[in-house]
Amino acid sequence: MRVFVTGATGFVGSHVVNRLVEAGHHPICMVRATSDTALLDSLGVQTVVGSLGELDGISDTLKEVDAVIHIAGAIKVRDTDDFYRINGAATGELARLAGKANPGLRRFIFVSSVSAQGPSLGGVPRALDEPAAPVSHYGRSKLAGERALMEFAGRMPISIFRPPPVYGPRDYEMLAAFKFAKYGLAPVYGDGSGLLSLIYVEDLAGALVAALEVEHPSPAIFPIDDGAVHTWESLTRDFGLAMGKTPRHIRVPRAVFRVAGAVSEAFGKLTRQAMIFNRDKVSEMSQASWVCGHAALSELLGWKPEWPIERGARRAADWYLENGWL
Repeated sequence: MRVFVTGATGFVGSHVVNRLVEAGHHPICMVRATSDTALLDSLGVQTVVGSLGELDGISDTLKEVDAVIHIAGAIKVRDTDDFYRINGAATGELARLAGKANPGLRRFIFVSSVSAQGPSLGGVPRALDEPAAPVSHYGRSKLAGERALMEFAGRMPISIFRPPPVYGPRDYEMLAAFKFAKYGLAPVYGDGSGLLSLIYVEDLAGALVAALEVEHPSPAIFPIDDGAVHTWESLTRDFGLAMGKTPRHIRVPRAVFRVAGAVSEAFGKLTRQAMIFNRDKVSEMSQASWVCGHAALSELLGWKPEWPIERGARRAADWYLENGWL
């Protein structure tokens, strides 16, 4: 299957492309002119220059593909309007172009976020028929992307994935936690009891490829996780154990995070830098539960997670060490 992939040079996208190649598919990857394509080049995959801000030039490429996996998006911006422009409007525009250029498209897969659906109650996943209630601009922009895509549900089969935080080799976002773990330290938010789901990147990549290969109803929404409910405290403990340490937990008061988020945001505005840690991020962290589940994936695709936190964290730690990131 010829698959158009956005975000292919990113953390998740690079693993998805690798999995597609292993499965015998043929990725065609949209990359920016300035992107580092060394990994894609080593896999021998086709690339086409473009971006979510400049999609007009990809129509001819979309005519040639069987499916789209849309992973690219903004996780930090200088102006909140950019979230909605990139994660929201551009997703709808990509779907419009794909539907126009290729009426026979077999599947359009969008990697959204658990942030789009909003927090859950206790250790129970949020029901899919419960109205979405995102608490951040990032989450609302991802939900805007979902809704823009749904406008084309009558023209193409659509699958939407809502992953929790993703970790694994080549990930920068979780790297800080492993760096603390290296020294036996584990800062946690508040008392560390907040609940959250996780997914190892290879599990997410495998699920996305399964959505290409296994026929299922459209539109479909797939929360995904590793099958466990974690806490901030258990997560940092597991990362520490993966580094061969028994970490000492440092409980950082919630008020400190709120102040730090505001200061970071103000610094970003002053210097015109995109800051991933801000009041928006603190709003997400302050929620008591972000539990996903993966029941729909198991029922419709026969998918199940293969990487529990102990195994995934060990593999991530080994990769960081082997590649000099730690």
